[in-house]
Formats: sequence, C-alpha cells, structure tokens
Amino acid sequence: MSKAPGLFVDIGKKAKDLLTKDYTSYQKFTVSTYTVAGVALTSTALKKGGLSTGDVAALYKYKNTQFDVKVETDSNISTTLTFTEILPSTKTIASFKVPDYKSGKLEVQYFHDHATVTTTVGLNQTPGVDVTATIGTPTITFGAEVGYDTTSGNFTKYTAGISVTKPDSCASIILGDKGDSIKASYVHYMDQQKKSAAVGEISRRFSTNENTFTVGGAYAVDHLTLIKAKLNSHGRLGALLQHEVVPKSLLTISSELDTKALEKSPRFGLALALKP
Repeated sequence: MSKAPGLFVDIGKKAKDLLTKDYTSYQKFTVSTYTVAGVALTSTALKKGGLSTGDVAALYKYKNTQFDVKVETDSNISTTLTFTEILPSTKTIASFKVPDYKSGKLEVQYFHDHATVTTTVGLNQTPGVDVTATIGTPTITFGAEVGYDTTSGNFTKYTAGISVTKPDSCASIILGDKGDSIKASYVHYMDQQKKSAAVGEISRRFSTNENTFTVGGAYAVDHLTLIKAKLNSHGRLGALLQHEVVPKSLLTISSELDTKALEKSPRFGLALALKP
C-alpha cells in the first residue's frame, strides 16, 4: 500500500461522485471498441433538448505514455498526452484544443512518500498558474490550492481541505471560494466492495448566508444493478437506476424533480454505454 496521500483534487471526491456521477437529464449513447493494436475507440451521441452533439475519442497507451484524442461534431479537437516517470516520481500531462490554441495547459505532478505537489501552467502569452499541495498519509490528508493570474498579478483562488479515510468511511472539509464557502461531507460504505454507501454533505456560503444540505446513497441490488438517490434542502430530488445489460454494457436511467416548484415536471435522462 502506498504511503503517499492523494492529490488535492481527491479531497471530497468520493462524496462528489456519489452525489453527481452518472446523474443525467438528457439522452446519451456511448459505444466503445478496442482495435487489435490496442487503441480504445469511444463514440458518444448526446441529445439535450433540441440540440444533438457527438464525439469520437481514441485512447492509446504505449509504455509510459498515454495518448488521448477527441474529435467533436463542432470541429473541436482535444488532445491530452500523459507521460509517467519522465523524472522519478512524476507525471506530466499536456493538453490542448484546436482551434482554441489558448486553451493549452501543462501539468506536472510530483509524488513523495508523505506529500504531493502539482503545478499547472496555461500555454499562452498570459498564462494562469495553479499550484496544489498535500501532506499526510492515505488515512489523513491536509491540502491547499492556489491560483495566480500572471496578467493582473492577482490570486484567482485559494482553497484548503482535509480528509480522513478509513476502510469503511471517508470524511472531508473544504474551505473554498477564497474563504467564502465551506463544505463538509461524510461517506459510509455498507459492504466490502464499496458499492453500497450513504453520503451526507453540508455547504455554506458566508456572503449570502445560504446553507445547503444534501443526503444520498447508492445500493447494489446485485452485481449487475445499482440504485442511487439524492435529495437536498432546496427540494431537489434525483434518482438513478443502472444495470449492466451485457458485460461492460451499462444502461442508466435517471430523473430529477424540483419538489418545491409549483409545476412539478420531472426531467428524465437515459444513458447507454456499450463496451466490449
């Protein structure tokens, strides 16, 4: 087991995934295939309202390098290159989008036994710089994040967080938005496979005195079927049913409902992912 703590982005991620991942209010269809050469091809079609979009992505791994290219129907091409161990204990990620050349970024991650550091720099004439750091162990992690705008010379963000992870639970607290918001979450797993879980999250924005409390959970009916639900203090209710139709092929049906709205019109989403 690694002695290093996770990255800063991992603080609170388990609760976030339980409350947001796979919830959809639109139709989505995904098919994935693998070539003899080891290239993973994924085609996605998305319909949201009257708008239909799609993309084709290719992923290829060669030794310590990973190539990820996505071509979208609006003629955007996104490319991500990931290099592992160019230098000891590091991972380098370069990403850019065509024709938006100003969107390019370069990220370097460094892993130590009891700390991690990441630096992200925009690949343009006026780059922004984001730096994150964590210290601790896989059980308890302290972390911070800072964003700096080289053009204005101002800090765009600063965030701090702490997480405590046990075999059957995970808790985190994040102070964000330059100290204007705080979010605390707790996840408790009901089984060893960590497929069934309960989650609670409370957030507060100090400038508006707004509090939001969200509870949710996931329940594995069997090894093929998963049910998820969530409800927040503003009356927003979400539910999800996910079933593995054939090996690595997931059918997801989800719905969202504003229980406090005068006109209660639920929104339904359907996602189908097919993988060989």
